[in-house]
Amino acid sequence: MKDLSKLSDSEKSVILARREYMRQWRKNNPQKQKEYTERFFAKQIQKQQQAT
Repeated sequence: MKDLSKLSDSEKSVILARREYMRQWRKNNPQKQKEYTERFFAKQIQKQQQAT
């Protein structure tokens, strides 16, 4: 996560707005979020198995 204390006010407001948007999106789309999370971890497991 970015350190917001080192950013200008405009950059900080953009980051906070993006965070809030994503928070609301995840709240309103739990099924999509679950699918994305499962796909992500399936890929991570596959990468780990290929590495060994």
